[in-house]
Amino acid sequence: MEEKETLDEFHYHEALDRSYLIAEMIETILLTHPVIQKHRDLKKRVANAQQLIYNVYQLIGGLELALFPPKE
Repeated sequence: MEEKETLDEFHYHEALDRSYLIAEMIETILLTHPVIQKHRDLKKRVANAQQLIYNVYQLIGGLELALFPPKE
């Protein structure tokens, strides 16, 4: 039987960072590609995918703040 890994603040921060990196990679590598730029439907779908990743980024950030509030 598998043991469940305890998630700590680092796990949430890491997921936050990775989601940001993926969204930025979509912007700099995929959205700027000439094939994507040429086809409106492709560009729209890639932009939608990027927005979904940014939404995940925001959700993770909210979870991180809720679970691990800043120490004063």
